[in-house]
Amino acid sequence: MIEDLIKRTHTDDFYQNCDFKLESFNFKTSDNTVEMIFSINQTSYDIPIEHEEWKITCRNTEKYYGFFWNILLPYTKLKILDKHPALLLYNHNELECEIIGVPKDINQFIADISMILERKTGNWITVTDILWNSEEHYKLFNKRNISIPKSIGKPIKEVCVKHNLTFKVTYEVTGEDKRYAHKQKSKILIFGNEDVSPNDFYLKQPYVIAEDFIAERIK
Repeated sequence: MIEDLIKRTHTDDFYQNCDFKLESFNFKTSDNTVEMIFSINQTSYDIPIEHEEWKITCRNTEKYYGFFWNILLPYTKLKILDKHPALLLYNHNELECEIIGVPKDINQFIADISMILERKTGNWITVTDILWNSEEHYKLFNKRNISIPKSIGKPIKEVCVKHNLTFKVTYEVTGEDKRYAHKQKSKILIFGNEDVSPNDFYLKQPYVIAEDFIAERIK
């Protein structure tokens, strides 16, 4: 059923003639389930007004963002992806690393890391996901431990070398070694619009990261 709803949200008729609103959002901490109720209303004057309500259930939810307002425009085109930069933190190998030293220009170091993350993850992973974004922290401590997706290890190391810092990989965490963080089945449901921003570049699109997504029409 959710596949049918996804296809519908990508049609010109839906985008031009339907009003897509979030009516309610509920997160159950007991089983990490998100339940969202959406309404779809025909808005064109030449089409009879029709009201629908849909419930989307997200099971084994890891993260969600952006469901603060009932109007989601321009992000009304749904898509489920199992390969996406946001999933690097959940279903890819991680590197446990040490960064030793204090950058001479702390702000430039943080800016260089931010540029790498924008280029490699489309800002779906940001500096604060992997490092303390605080000048005072770098002045107080000359060594810090970080965990990063393996795929961005090389460019992060290159930034450290550029700033005369020692970058050492102490351990590669794979599969079940990640324990509770091992989420191989996680997928992302994006409420996006690639006419505004590609789905692999983060521009405040609402999204849910979970293992399973179900949609049903309830009215």
